[in-house]
Amino acid sequence: MGVLVKKEFRQVWRSFRLPALYLILLFLAVLDPLSSRYMGEIIQRFAQGMTIIVPPPSAEQAIGSFIGDIVEIGLLVIIAITMGSVAGEKAAGVTAFIVTRPVSRRSYILAKLGVLAVGIAAGIAASVTVAWLYTWTLIGPLPASRVALAALSVGMYAELVMVATFTASMVLPGALAAGGAGLAVVIVLGIAGGVLGKSAVGPYLPSALTGNAGLLLGGAAPGKVASLLLKPGMTSVLLGAVLLGAGLARFRRLDLQ
Repeated sequence: MGVLVKKEFRQVWRSFRLPALYLILLFLAVLDPLSSRYMGEIIQRFAQGMTIIVPPPSAEQAIGSFIGDIVEIGLLVIIAITMGSVAGEKAAGVTAFIVTRPVSRRSYILAKLGVLAVGIAAGIAASVTVAWLYTWTLIGPLPASRVALAALSVGMYAELVMVATFTASMVLPGALAAGGAGLAVVIVLGIAGGVLGKSAVGPYLPSALTGNAGLLLGGAAPGKVASLLLKPGMTSVLLGAVLLGAGLARFRRLDLQ
């Protein structure tokens, strides 16, 4: 397993998949605090002759904007770097070569999944930290605990999207099909949240993690923090496990030759 993990890490790094995610997240982590800090001044400069009331910038607004960009832009990048993880190697014949060696299909899949999961979690954690520190220097402080909880909430949703795309990459014939399946999962989760968000099952839907991130960033009551994370978090973990289990069962039966 250690050899497989090292091989996979070198591959995702040399293919620029993880670095691309990190660079995009870093760019957004710097851009959003800057935009929040100076947007009011820019609008006033170009709105000569008009009176426009712009609220003063706040640290919560800046970090919230970055969290929103992770959901809107970061997830698309995560789908893009995940969709060819297995499908690309299957098409090139690499998968068949590896699993004919003393390597089980399960170990092959878990090594790939582990590298992606840890790499994405590290990228989100690092970029949120950069955004938080930069916002502190530009606008003002925001409690680290609130920022960490918001990052955890959106991070769990991002990991679910990655697992769904990765599962599609295992069982579908091409990377584009896997990417389309991952995007479809995001759309379906969003529709489910919009339709069922106000119902009794709304707090348990995975899509609630994105909205709860804003509540956690704004300082949710201590008694509600666990509920905001655990209810949709448990559903996300369960759904991810079901998808991965079904995908692995199908992958074991695939003819890779």
